[in-house]
Amino acid sequence: MAYGLWISFVLASLLIIATPGPVVTLLITTSINRGKNAAFFMIPGIFLGDFAAMIMSFAGVGALLLTSPTFYTIMKLVGAAYLVYLGSHMWARSGNLVPTKERLTSNESQSAIKAFCVTVLNPKSLIFFAAFMPQFVSKNGDFLPQLIILGTTYLGIGLLNDITYTLLANKAARFLNNNFQKSVNRVAAINLIVTGIIILGLQH
Repeated sequence: MAYGLWISFVLASLLIIATPGPVVTLLITTSINRGKNAAFFMIPGIFLGDFAAMIMSFAGVGALLLTSPTFYTIMKLVGAAYLVYLGSHMWARSGNLVPTKERLTSNESQSAIKAFCVTVLNPKSLIFFAAFMPQFVSKNGDFLPQLIILGTTYLGIGLLNDITYTLLANKAARFLNNNFQKSVNRVAAINLIVTGIIILGLQH
């Protein structure tokens, strides 16, 4: 793989990954409400969700989403419904925040599963890997090694991005009172619900 092509992929991935989405919303609110350790337990779920979406895309699921309106609609409905559910649940719990000094780090496995589901149930993730990454594969080189390099690079950038957001949110939480935390949670809840509605309205 040409070095210049890889650098282009890195820059494009940085712009895409750094843009806050549903997963980053969950990380930030978890880090603020329950501490950075609880948020860190979500990161393996996000990593595995991206990895699973990548593998499924390369296995043909991404192409199937592009060519099958029925399958795309089903995935879209499931992903959108899950985001709306999470947003509604977050809004309902925003009035019962745990004081900063009493944050809990229980249900770590549930947090990881939640993060995995948000990542892998987004049909746009599957289509993204199927349509975006091949654009950076050189026709003059072997396909599989290049795909492995690109996939590893993307996952690595995503991992660093998630850790960065978690640490920044945790530091910001030290300066937030409960009322401000409640506002942050409600904004995050609206973000998840609106994202779910937007996904629901996306056309093939």
